[in-house]
Amino acid sequence: ESKILERLLFERADIIKNAVEKYRVLDELLNELKQSLRWTIIYCSPKQIDRVMEIINEHGIIAHRFTMEEGINPERKYGGLSAREFILQKFAEGEYDVLVAMKCLDEGVDVPPARTAILMASSGNPREYIQRIGRVIRRYPGKNEAQIYDVIVIPSLNPNLPPELKSIEMKILEKELRRYEEIAKIAINNAEALNLIDDIRTCLLYTSPS
Repeated sequence: ESKILERLLFERADIIKNAVEKYRVLDELLNELKQSLRWTIIYCSPKQIDRVMEIINEHGIIAHRFTMEEGINPERKYGGLSAREFILQKFAEGEYDVLVAMKCLDEGVDVPPARTAILMASSGNPREYIQRIGRVIRRYPGKNEAQIYDVIVIPSLNPNLPPELKSIEMKILEKELRRYEEIAKIAINNAEALNLIDDIRTCLLYTSPS
């Protein structure tokens, strides 16, 4: 039974990570940021990346994927750079406004010009989260602040759900909110960000089991 439960919880986490409603949120964010999209990194999962690229193309935004498919060996066609180095160079120069990245941008890759991060998919691994926000909070000439958008899934908590399922949903949400809270505490707009978390918790308090 414990193995079945573990498998179901992994499946639930995958649903949260790849929830389709996140695409609507991304579409709204791209409209909101249209005039300040340069040097933006969008982190997504392998299941999301094709749809994310479609949405970006629909907005006419110049972007490039940054995945495991891009080579790390120097090539003549890139002027002696690897494919990854070439993409990062073009991003730094502003030729690509957006990088759509998966895990390969988490560690060991420096992208100091990056100013905005949109987190479409985050795991519960604190190290991964810190690495991702670290890509946009590095000091760089002319950069005074960075913007981080963490897209969080909030359960509906249907009143007909059994109490034990509601409890599981709340635990999953709390894990998401704790991740969000860590960066919210040190943000310039910390009051606004922390109030948002309080509003979510207060709203769900009336629908969750005691």
